[in-house]
Amino acid sequence: MELNNITQTTAAATAGVDIALLLAADSKPVEKTFTVSVLFNDDGDHLAGFETVGKNSTQYRDVIRATSVTAIKRSQTKKQQIDGKTDAGAGQLFDLGEDRNLKIAIAVTVGLPGFTSGGQPLPVTEANVRALLTKFPAWVDKIIAALEVDANFLTI
Repeated sequence: MELNNITQTTAAATAGVDIALLLAADSKPVEKTFTVSVLFNDDGDHLAGFETVGKNSTQYRDVIRATSVTAIKRSQTKKQQIDGKTDAGAGQLFDLGEDRNLKIAIAVTVGLPGFTSGGQPLPVTEANVRALLTKFPAWVDKIIAALEVDANFLTI
């Protein structure tokens, strides 16, 4: 029993990620894409979805910065401030949050595996992704939820 504990302790001491290799200038990115499946066949197999990049991606960081800058500017302009204590103001804040999530979902989508148009793969354009996510807003929530799982996007 004690030998087993010593082995586990020794293994734990040597396990890990070498930070020097991870941060080296010539190291490869650890990011990968993740497909959020949204349509399935009768057997539950993937038919179509959204291939996405994670929170470390340029796409994600750019859209977060842009939406944050807009929100900061709005909060500093007296004419655009929103009173969240009123029904109208709370509704406005909710709509702004939904709009931000839609922008994030569009920005992180880099592929549309399984979606076609006229028998051809559907091109990944802002208009196409927006049309799909506007028609099926629950898919935005699926993409946002997938972004929260680091294991979906990182591999070492």
